[in-house]
Amino acid sequence: MPARSELKLLLVEDHFALREMLVEYLVSLDYQVAAYESAEDALASADTDSSIALLDVNLPGEDGMFLAQQLRQKTPNIGIILMTVRNQLNDKLEGYNVGADFYLPKPVAPQELDAAIQALCRRLPNQQSADLVLNHVSQLLTASNNQQVVLSAEECRLLTVLAQAPKNQLEYWQLADYLALDLDSDTLKTTLEKRVSRLRRKLTQLDLPPTAVKALRGFGYQLTCSVQIH
Repeated sequence: MPARSELKLLLVEDHFALREMLVEYLVSLDYQVAAYESAEDALASADTDSSIALLDVNLPGEDGMFLAQQLRQKTPNIGIILMTVRNQLNDKLEGYNVGADFYLPKPVAPQELDAAIQALCRRLPNQQSADLVLNHVSQLLTASNNQQVVLSAEECRLLTVLAQAPKNQLEYWQLADYLALDLDSDTLKTTLEKRVSRLRRKLTQLDLPPTAVKALRGFGYQLTCSVQIH
């Protein structure tokens, strides 16, 4: 489990005094904290790649439910804790449906919030076990040896769909569909090979072998390295 100092928390709370109190408490425990008062401000920031999001539900503008859904879509592995005075069963079910991991009724004691963060950490994927870590917002790809390379949007999409596919492999037509290519084109396989080759070159810059994206004859391609996506 990562140390508190390695965790980046995204806190969204519109009540100024409560937000400041939580920031002070969490920072005192050695967490990294980025705090905002609205969903719009949080989404406009570069902090949506945080490890865990702590979200008030009743926010001005778009509410915490909307923000949780957006964060879950943008960063599938993010941990999400909702904090709210809305404690009816339907509210809780909605929270879990939009992607929350924990639903804590307000008022939340800071010590309980820390306990929930630590419990969630034990369930989050271990970034250090992956060969690569991909930041979807910046398109920055980091290897386990800390070397980094920036992917193009096309390369980022290709790596993502392979990393999220069953057994990390896709048929030609599946890749073409994900990448919005013409399935009926006579040059489909050639186009795919060119795109895969560009991704392979980026991966070899991180000291991965060319077989990190393996061609499966008569089938498609398989990713042979592990990727953690944020």
